[in-house]
Amino acid sequence: MKRLIQTSVSEGVTVTRLSSSITLHRSPAQPPPASPRWGDRQSKPLLLLLPWLGAQPHSVERYRQIYYPEGYDVLTVESCLGHFLWPGRGLSHAARVLELLQSERFASRPLLLHAISLGGYTFSQMMILTLRDPSLHTAFSQRLTGQIYDSLVIGSLERMAKGVSQMLSHSRLEPLVRRLVLLYFGLFAGSTVRHYRTAVEVFRKLPCRAPALVFSCGDDPLSEWPELEGLLQSWRGKGLAVRSKHWARSRHAGHLRQHPREYRETLRSFLQSLGGLRLAAKL
Repeated sequence: MKRLIQTSVSEGVTVTRLSSSITLHRSPAQPPPASPRWGDRQSKPLLLLLPWLGAQPHSVERYRQIYYPEGYDVLTVESCLGHFLWPGRGLSHAARVLELLQSERFASRPLLLHAISLGGYTFSQMMILTLRDPSLHTAFSQRLTGQIYDSLVIGSLERMAKGVSQMLSHSRLEPLVRRLVLLYFGLFAGSTVRHYRTAVEVFRKLPCRAPALVFSCGDDPLSEWPELEGLLQSWRGKGLAVRSKHWARSRHAGHLRQHPREYRETLRSFLQSLGGLRLAAKL
């Protein structure tokens, strides 16, 4: 991937657009001190941020601003509807991200994942590809120091279709879009539904052993709480260190906006547990 656009923004953050869907935000802050988990201080940590479908730039920036002061560079990877509806396109997109992360520019840097809503699906595509290549999987998994999941879309196909329709259409068009997505699932079940089930199974097995933090709420229309709770229990049963923050009422992909103090405090505690990280007290 070649660099297309490079501009400087406020507070010294430099933005480099690597492709139409991938952007690198470089923070001027120094990386955290050396630690057993992070290694050499010069290996500046990289956050892989996978936002929700249709996320507005100013909304995604709220998440990046949490990490800038602590020396993180942020690689934001956006996904489009085609990546979700056509498994082949989704896998190709995931392959490009993995290729970039394994390039000389990023290969030696520790990784932190923050996936929001269907951004978790994008990450599952990456995991499917790494499992096909054991050497790549080992290299990638060893670099991943932590996993943060926010508003995972989990449950039935109807739930997935509803998620797509809510994120990409006006409220008056949502029922029509949902029916069209379900029709698409039915017509191409062999190539779509089977792939989605594989992605969910890979995610349930969670081949990456890095500690995880999960944000959720009880009234999320796109995430079935019993299913999510079962997923977390499965992870814990496999020995994975899992933390969770659950609200009775909140908003899908909007927990940071609805509960800013609790969200940041929970995230701060999790990052500190990883070692070598210190979010500013102002968060």
